[in-house]
Amino acid sequence: MKFTKALRFVAPVLGLAAASAFLLRPEDTRVEPSPWIVDAAVALNRVPANPHAQAGVAATAAGATFAHEAALEGQRLRVQRRFAEAAASYRRAVEANPADADSWADLADCLSAAAGKDLTAGREAIERALAVDPRHRKALWLRASLELQEGRYATAAATWRELQPLVATGSSDARVIAANIAEAEALAHPAGGEPGQGG
Repeated sequence: MKFTKALRFVAPVLGLAAASAFLLRPEDTRVEPSPWIVDAAVALNRVPANPHAQAGVAATAAGATFAHEAALEGQRLRVQRRFAEAAASYRRAVEANPADADSWADLADCLSAAAGKDLTAGREAIERALAVDPRHRKALWLRASLELQEGRYATAAATWRELQPLVATGSSDARVIAANIAEAEALAHPAGGEPGQGG
């Protein structure tokens, strides 16, 4: 099964108005910008930004303040869908405080959105977020989506499983993650067809 026939880009929902949607591309191989990345960013984003939230690394007071302000500016620009400008703000935030996993994940979102929802553009930022916090929900969601985009279905299923216990049981996020795991496994082991890419 072709990746373009089956891949779902899903915007997670954590009680926000933005609805999750499965976007199938039956025959159309064109890649067009979609709101899913910014929706995901809003839904799985930080609690009110705290530049001292990451343990083990202390930024200077001035640097922490700058990082906090840059992250808030990035949030404002992202909501306005000014992704390239938002990415620049988040870049300044992580330069001032490299231990801010939230800003790394937000940077990944905005870089991907600015590239026409190509998640490979945010690969490094995703990995930097997970290096700071291996259980960062949004970074795990983005990594699983990147792995699906690249056809690494078994790896994507494993990443979704890492995320699964980090969301509330029975929530809309839990249901979406369960569906994504089932889909990734089906793509990795298609019935009656050649095995998909394992990752």
